[in-house]
Order: sequence, then structure tokens, then C-alpha cells
Amino acid sequence: MFHPRRVKKRRPFDIGFSVLQVTPFFLLCIVCVLLWAAEPSAHALSFNLTYDSSTVGAPAGFFTAFNDAVQFYEAEYTDPITINLQVGWGKINGQNLNPGNLGQSSTFQQGFYSYSQIKSALVNDGKSAADATAIASLGPSDPTGGANFVMANAEAKALGLLAGNASGPDGFVGFNNTVSYTFDPNHRAVAGEYDFIGLAGHEITEIMGRYGLGQNGASSGRYSPIDLFRYLSPGVRDLTPANGAYLSIDGGNSVINTFNGTGGGDLSDWAGLTLDSYNHSLALGQELDASAGDITEMDVIGYDPAVVPEPATLTLLAVGLSVVIFASRHRKSVPSVGICLKWPREIDR
Repeated sequence: MFHPRRVKKRRPFDIGFSVLQVTPFFLLCIVCVLLWAAEPSAHALSFNLTYDSSTVGAPAGFFTAFNDAVQFYEAEYTDPITINLQVGWGKINGQNLNPGNLGQSSTFQQGFYSYSQIKSALVNDGKSAADATAIASLGPSDPTGGANFVMANAEAKALGLLAGNASGPDGFVGFNNTVSYTFDPNHRAVAGEYDFIGLAGHEITEIMGRYGLGQNGASSGRYSPIDLFRYLSPGVRDLTPANGAYLSIDGGNSVINTFNGTGGGDLSDWAGLTLDSYNHSLALGQELDASAGDITEMDVIGYDPAVVPEPATLTLLAVGLSVVIFASRHRKSVPSVGICLKWPREIDR
């Protein structure tokens, strides 16, 4: 007996499986692609460097090492600003360095600001978890009693108080040319030599705003954003130069590092209890990296870390994971699908 062949009907463009039949792994891969596509540029912050005439006789390694230090901060923070910086070798802005200094900075600054203006700028700029903690420690009333605030040009750019592409110099740095340095990024701890990359980072971050009480044009009575996170004990800020002050972003309850005291040197440098690029006195023969605490310090005074996801990225992640969870609860056996995907890019450090 003849039996007519049964024909399976298909809708137009039906390729044998529905969207909800795609495996959770496939959907997870799609989410990763979306995250990769949504990732913001990791190198928005940039330095416009000018090497003055004093650098004509500088060793080749000086330029390479200084650029290495600059590139670290360009990769670490994403603020869409340009910092205009002039660099000297044995000189700073055409003048001799102060006797005994390994490095020296001179910073152009903006002011005057009130506490409420500083707080609003920090709130508006907040992106990271550290920012949220630091902002929460800022009370409604001015802890300085109405004192003036000033800040570095570069910091004002990062906080949106000065145009990010404003022209003109933001600062000068100069380095002692009579001591021995190691310029090699792969050998930064060399007996009898100073780690130049660590020293350069120290001076660069002062141009970026890592200074305050006693360094901003007045011995006391004038403050900078960093001073709002300077404590003597929980709930007690250090508003006059004192020994034992420390950086804290949670109202003084935890210590990130201890500030330099009144015995000499910059008050916003570290006292030197650990090896660190930001110490007031740099150790000979030691590698002096920027620590996690250093990165947090620059974060809370206005710089946006490159590793903080943008809100749009977080939204994509939440939506993608929700789809994956839904699909995993409704999955069926499906044909395997081969797809080549690009995973999220990593930020070069």
C-alpha cells in the first residue's frame, strides 16, 4: 500500500531551534561580547610633555623611564583630560633644584573654593567604591570653619572645575642630575642607585594634586581636597600640621598610610613606614612602586580608575546574566553551534 510521505512544516527562516533553545554558554559568550563592545577607552587621561633645554645632556634612559612613569598613570586613570607638564634635568623651570632634593615639583593651582564646592565636585565625580566611602565621610558642615580651598590645575580638570583641555602649563618637575639612578623598568632595585621610575611617579602625582596642608601656598589655614581625608583619630581631622596624621577615607576608622610629620619634607608625602613611591625620603637601592593605597588616594581626590565598569556596562551584564539564568531553566537539547568570540579586553598596565 502506498503511504504518502509525511512532510515536516517549517516556518519561514526556521533553522531548527529557537532563541530560547540556545545554550546558556552561547548566551554567556554573547554577554561577554557586549561587555567588550561597551568597555570605555582605558587611556583617556594623557600627558602633554615638554622637555626643557636642560634635558639636552640627559642620558637616554631618563626619557624612557620618565615616559614609563607617565604611561602608568595614563593607563591607571580614565579622566578625559590633558596634563601639560614641563620636565627638567638638574633644573626645574630653568632654576636649580633646592639643595638635597632628588626631585622637585612646582604646580599651578586653581582657587579659591568653598567646602561645599569641593564636596559637590567630589560627589559629582564619584564612580568607584572608594569614592562612595570617601564621600560618605564628608559631613554637611564645613570642618574647616569657612577656610579657602585650592587645588592643582590637573585635579581641577579631573573634577570638572577646569576644562580638561585647558592650555598652558599645569606644572614643572625637575630631577637631580648628580646622583646615580636605575632607569631600567625591569631592574628597579639596584644597589647604590635610586629607582628613577618611582621618583618620577612621586613628582608626577604632586602635579596631579597629591598635596595640601603646608604645600598649597600657605603654612596653615588653606586646604586642598586631600586634607579632607587627613585624620589624627576616628572622627578627628588634622587641620594643622601635626605628627601622626594618616590618610583615611572612612572617617578615620581605618588607616591607608601615615603622612609625613613636621620634621621636614612635604606633609602630604608618606612617613616612610613601608617602601613606597610617595614616601618623603626615597630609599637607595629599592624598587619604589605605587601601592594600592596610593591608587586609592589618587582615586578619592578626583581621578577615575580604569577598572571601574561604566553604568551601561553593568546594565548589560545584569541583563545578560538574567537571560542566561532564564535560559538555563528552560533549555532543551539543541544542535551544537560553533562560534568564534572575542573575550573582554584586558587593560595593559
